[in-house]
Amino acid sequence: MAKHKAPTQVTILREEKSLMQAWVDRYWKTFAALAVALTAVLLYRTWSAEQARAQVGAEWAPLDAAVREGDREQLSALRVANAGTSLGDWAAFAEGQAALAAGDSAKAAAAFSALEGSQDPVLGKLALPLGPDGAEQTIAQHLAGSSAAQAAWEAANPILDNPATAPDAPKVILETDKGEIELTLYTDKAPIHAQNYIKLAKEGFFDGTLFHRVVRTPGMWIVQGGDPNSKEGEPSTWGQGGPGYDQTPEQNGLIHARGYLSAAAPGAGARSSGSQFFLTLGSCHFLDTKHTVFGKITGGMDIAEAIGNGEIRPAEGALRDIPVEPIKILRTRVEGA
Repeated sequence: MAKHKAPTQVTILREEKSLMQAWVDRYWKTFAALAVALTAVLLYRTWSAEQARAQVGAEWAPLDAAVREGDREQLSALRVANAGTSLGDWAAFAEGQAALAAGDSAKAAAAFSALEGSQDPVLGKLALPLGPDGAEQTIAQHLAGSSAAQAAWEAANPILDNPATAPDAPKVILETDKGEIELTLYTDKAPIHAQNYIKLAKEGFFDGTLFHRVVRTPGMWIVQGGDPNSKEGEPSTWGQGGPGYDQTPEQNGLIHARGYLSAAAPGAGARSSGSQFFLTLGSCHFLDTKHTVFGKITGGMDIAEAIGNGEIRPAEGALRDIPVEPIKILRTRVEGA
């Protein structure tokens, strides 16, 4: 009988886990929980930072809009509403700069005075050699002091303004869709321009025309109107129209200080336009002797400034200084003539 071999004993060896594997097996849930928690923390911090940036952007957006539009009233409101904060300080800075651009040093000084004691890192903390003999001053101190000195000097030197109009001088009232502007004319110093303006106003020539041009740059702030092309014509034709004649300029010594009525000039300016005019909302003395001043704004300066603060279209080639929403002259009245 054949002999059977005893069954071979097979020993199965169990592989021993490494210490690392054993540690991972034991604590993987903890690792997962930590990973989730860390991810949540990172996401929350990223979200918080984005929210903070959005909040800062939202707070400063009105200031950005007011600066872009040159809206001095809104800048003033932002300065007052945010007094004691960096936003309020920069609103005061922008308001003062806008006033200086308009040649209104008194309002600039009032705005810059709000910067005294500023804690803003740039305006109130950064010291520069801006004072007398290179003495260090903060930007806030320099702006407040220099604008106040300029306002005081101008107040003491009224030669920078024109003489008053005659007590019985005629007036032309422009009724616009923003409100009324009263213009008193220098019939004694610019009789050609003044009488022509009265004639056109009585005929209703200006009715329906637009303030088709707004120039708001340092040293020049004006609004221009009186072009019949602006009633229905394309913007590309604005500034080219008139009553069919021009006028002889009158060298009368009147200057382009803030708040005056002056004649526009076609081409190189050798003649005055027959109807187009502009109102000076700031000092524009480089226009002196080049254009004829023939009236003064004696009422509705706030309306004129509101027109001048309107949003301007981006320049497109030769088309520039055109308001987004031009203000219309609805009708005119003449008093005293």
